[in-house]
Amino acid sequence: MGSLAKDRSRKKTTSEQKQSGKVKRSAGRTSAARERHTFTMPPTVSKPELLEGNSDRKFRQFLYDFSVLAGHLEFAREYLASQLGLSAPQYNIVMIIAQYQGEEGMSVSDVAQHLHVTTAFITSEVGKLEQARVVEKRQNPNDGRGVLLRLTAVGEARVLEIGSRRLLINDHLFRGLSGEDFRQLAQTVASLIDDFTEVTHMLKVMTQVQGKPRGDGGS
Repeated sequence: MGSLAKDRSRKKTTSEQKQSGKVKRSAGRTSAARERHTFTMPPTVSKPELLEGNSDRKFRQFLYDFSVLAGHLEFAREYLASQLGLSAPQYNIVMIIAQYQGEEGMSVSDVAQHLHVTTAFITSEVGKLEQARVVEKRQNPNDGRGVLLRLTAVGEARVLEIGSRRLLINDHLFRGLSGEDFRQLAQTVASLIDDFTEVTHMLKVMTQVQGKPRGDGGS
């Protein structure tokens, strides 16, 4: 019985070794095939003007560069905002009001239009800026239900206080641009805003639909 068991054990071990060898050889062939395989990703954009031949490599690099630039610019804004004790969106609001308030002030809708956001968002953030004594509201003399926004004396002083740092940052960020470069870039970026906004809204809807449980009518 002991001899029979040993024989069966040897046969089983030999069979396992053969099977293992087959698996290794198969894996080796698969690995070799993978090494010879060249993956070709299809273009990620179809507009001919954004392609070079059938390649979208230049477009992809543009996206990477654009993303890096946006990140650096956002970091610079966050730094300046922190010098005022504000968030980056609040800093943007303060700078817009500082630039356009004039003698009477600036409406909420005008601020929202410049920053491409909703009036509800501006109203919410202005409430926080009021509490920080940076922005104040005044009744619009031409609209009894409307208000105009102005910087307080404290707000104006704080904007002026970081003026030299803001100037240094902007001069260095854009020192490589000529006047013509700047005009073309400004026009191009402005022309993209509506399309970028539309895509963002579309993605938000898609996210909401995908997040719905099955059976609720969502596709």
